[in-house]
Amino acid sequence: MKRFLKWHFSKKDTNEQKEQCKYIVIPDLHGTHSIFQKVDEYIKKNCEENRKIIFLGDYLDRGEPGTVYGKEFYDAGSYHTLKGLLSLKNWAKKENRTLYFLRGNHEIFFEDYFLKERQKPYDKYPFFRESVDSLEFAFQNDHSLFSKFEIFLDELIPYYLDKENGYLFIHAGVDFSVGSLKEQAKNGLIYWIREKFIYSTKKLPYTVIFGHTPFEKPFIKSDRIGLDSGIYDSGFINLLKIDGGSSRVVRL
Repeated sequence: MKRFLKWHFSKKDTNEQKEQCKYIVIPDLHGTHSIFQKVDEYIKKNCEENRKIIFLGDYLDRGEPGTVYGKEFYDAGSYHTLKGLLSLKNWAKKENRTLYFLRGNHEIFFEDYFLKERQKPYDKYPFFRESVDSLEFAFQNDHSLFSKFEIFLDELIPYYLDKENGYLFIHAGVDFSVGSLKEQAKNGLIYWIREKFIYSTKKLPYTVIFGHTPFEKPFIKSDRIGLDSGIYDSGFINLLKIDGGSSRVVRL
């Protein structure tokens, strides 16, 4: 069920916001395929050609149970969500929609495990093993899927900055006291930071829209908006729809 929440707000600026400043922002999905299907439907029904679609990262991991090629897995949702994201990516290309996928800290897990052969993240985060089990089984049954997943990971971007309209879209947050955005992307801070960013009283140069840290309801301040609902526990997701200088949260 779709609901427009009561947390409506406007971004005021001395300059008029341009009409082309239109976004749909999607926070952490975490392999919750049943909700991804609602997101997919919402995007296709509500995304005009000039509306940019931005995913904030953490697409897989901690997903729903189910089957993959007839076999039961604790986290089959990560596989089905990956398939859905790849399909949505193809749709966006075909329909001339602008779509951005940001990297989250969970994508670093997958990059380390599948592409860089570094530490096995499930040694520290046992839940990661469940998503790996289902994905490895899927790759064995669909040999083309791994290369598509590799391309998907390789094309992720660290953040998206709209300087003209004053928006920064990022996975976890930012701390300009320790370096530039590029430097923070390189050292990984933007994928992991929490309290130091969220509760800082220092005014930010942009309105920062982020996921990563779950909130019972959207975290909305004048210069930062947190959308992560803790989807794997809450059972819903908060999207952000931006139209020029006004925004509203949509719960699915």
